[in-house]
Amino acid sequence: MGRGHVPTRMCVVCRRRMPKRELVRHILSPQGGEFLVDESQTRPGRGWYVCSETACREKFRRFRTGGRKRKGD
Repeated sequence: MGRGHVPTRMCVVCRRRMPKRELVRHILSPQGGEFLVDESQTRPGRGWYVCSETACREKFRRFRTGGRKRKGD
């Protein structure tokens, strides 16, 4: 018998794919200014997944919610 489907997601920092349960999901706060941890991984909205590597967590902590600046802005 098969084990069934295991959902996978990609870390937004290192781009490695791994089982969803091994990643931490973040969502934007209702005000849109900061990231919140979605411990249940079920809250509505766009989610960003980050692996447990220290370097990835540190880089994600510095992410900005306003998008990237374009050249000349």
